[in-house]
Amino acid sequence: MCGIGGAISFQGPVFTSRESLVAFGEPMKYRGPDAEGYHEQQHGDAWVQCVHKRLSIIDLSEGGNQPMWSPSGHSLIVFNGEIYNYRELRQEPAQQGHSFRTQSDTETLLVGYEHWGMDRLLDKVNGMFALALFDQRTQTTYLARDPFGKKPLYYYQAGGKLIFSSDIRSFQTLNLSLQLDTHSLGYFFSELSSPRLGSIWQEIKKVPEGHFFTFSKQGITQHRYWDLRFTGQANPSREEAIDTTDQLFTEAVKRRLVADVNVAAQLSGGIDSSLLVAKMASLSEGPVSTYSVGFEEAEYSELPWARQVAEQYGTQHTEFILQPTDIQLAENLVLEYGEPFADHSQLPTYAICRDIAEKEKVVCGGDGGDELFAGYYIYYFVNKLSKVKHLKALLPLIQGLAKVYNPYRVDFLKRLLVAANQPHFELLHRGYGFSTTQLGQLFPEHPTLVQAGPAEHQAVWEQYSNHTDHLLAQFMSTSLHTRLVNDYLVKVDRASMYASLEMRSPFLDKELAQYAASLSPQLLFEPHGNKSILKAVAERYLPHDLIHRNKQGFAVPIGDWFRGPMRKHWEEVVLQGKQKLLPLNYIFLQQYFEEHVQQKREASHQLWSMFVFHLWAQKFAS
Repeated sequence: MCGIGGAISFQGPVFTSRESLVAFGEPMKYRGPDAEGYHEQQHGDAWVQCVHKRLSIIDLSEGGNQPMWSPSGHSLIVFNGEIYNYRELRQEPAQQGHSFRTQSDTETLLVGYEHWGMDRLLDKVNGMFALALFDQRTQTTYLARDPFGKKPLYYYQAGGKLIFSSDIRSFQTLNLSLQLDTHSLGYFFSELSSPRLGSIWQEIKKVPEGHFFTFSKQGITQHRYWDLRFTGQANPSREEAIDTTDQLFTEAVKRRLVADVNVAAQLSGGIDSSLLVAKMASLSEGPVSTYSVGFEEAEYSELPWARQVAEQYGTQHTEFILQPTDIQLAENLVLEYGEPFADHSQLPTYAICRDIAEKEKVVCGGDGGDELFAGYYIYYFVNKLSKVKHLKALLPLIQGLAKVYNPYRVDFLKRLLVAANQPHFELLHRGYGFSTTQLGQLFPEHPTLVQAGPAEHQAVWEQYSNHTDHLLAQFMSTSLHTRLVNDYLVKVDRASMYASLEMRSPFLDKELAQYAASLSPQLLFEPHGNKSILKAVAERYLPHDLIHRNKQGFAVPIGDWFRGPMRKHWEEVVLQGKQKLLPLNYIFLQQYFEEHVQQKREASHQLWSMFVFHLWAQKFAS
């Protein structure tokens, strides 16, 4: 796991000195504290300048350092990530005469590119990655990102130059004119993150997940090489589906144990991470090292469940408690994201990564299980909606009935029919951030900002839902490109990399994902409701009470902290440290905050987003 950055230019060098290239790479220092490397040279008409920060996981020798040339000398790469099937990928090129000088997965990519070409190579790769590869024969540069977008890759392209980095802060070391992107900021206040393609700066974009770019004198071209589309059409027997899911997950975990250092596990106490630990225990020769984080507030803590799994599988278990006094840690973490990001579960995610990193370099987590196997309540809701949407004309009748007779079933049907009368893309709105009405009061002069959430979700829905008429399949396909790629994977990547710790996600395995995406709604939801297939697999390895308890999530008592130990600090940062980037109605915001303090509303997510935005603005946008 590493950090990559640099520039390819047909207009002369972008970095005028080694010092400026070093400064460009400095924000990535925590991504790769073990080694660093630079390349600055003109190759034909192209100036190639790049920097690499290395966290050594596979082939710990200096031979694995980057930037790395292929054995042929034709191609240069800087690469961030891990290729789990790199040993298998080496076999065909080796048999056909390609030589290898190292045991690294980096060199496998170089040789694989020269053997198969970029599109076929990426189709074969199973891993998480962001890479930049320059072919001096064709004067072509490739930027590529893994299928789910687990590793970040930002870029700036103007005319004959392309600048890229794992960290958005790198671009601010250059003399670039950067303008605030109000669409991205509006999406942040609505969904707590920036959108999948844009960033907080108009000029800086993201390479999309599952895509690669080619850049040459002719310009830049985008190519999609992988796209997971849920179909819900496969209907094997229940036992066959359980067996296949079990087998594919075992293989996914086994692949992610490939490393030249120890691989530990983050154990939350939920189904996904607990099943992960069970598999790791069966595949490992010695005890698995497991780590858990909790809170003094018992309603937020899953430590007892994690402890139960650790005892069952004889792991070497360590627990940590997160305190509200860690707020200074939180501020440093917020700035490490480089652009506004306000999923406050970033706090326990970083806290546990920081403590794990004192002993480990690699840890596996349970991310992706909910997205692939319909683990969230919204998936249950959408599945029911798909069955009643043809009854949407009955909404007035049900609304009238709900006024006089309001048990759960009537209220649930009313909510379903309300949703049936709205555009389907509205289902992607999670309701964590400010509503469009509230944003209109906060930013009355910026309609683009106010409507960013709906506009972004409509665009994603139109792009990723057109392969099927099945509403649940449409929603599961589109949610991968909103909540997963924009929020959950960003949260984990930045928090773990700030701790110089590699986080691997076995559920986000290409083969497992393709199988899960084929399963029918009946298999996903019956007989246990959400995530039925995964629950059935887990019943083979875990206690019944752990599997069938209510889903808890990685929540933080931030709302209580804002009413208590963090109240004064929030006021200092936000109300006294007003930002000047764009007009904001602070009178409305202060009233909104007071209503939260007085428990007239629950606004922890919204207030955290304002806190984060002001910290970011004071640091990066002065």
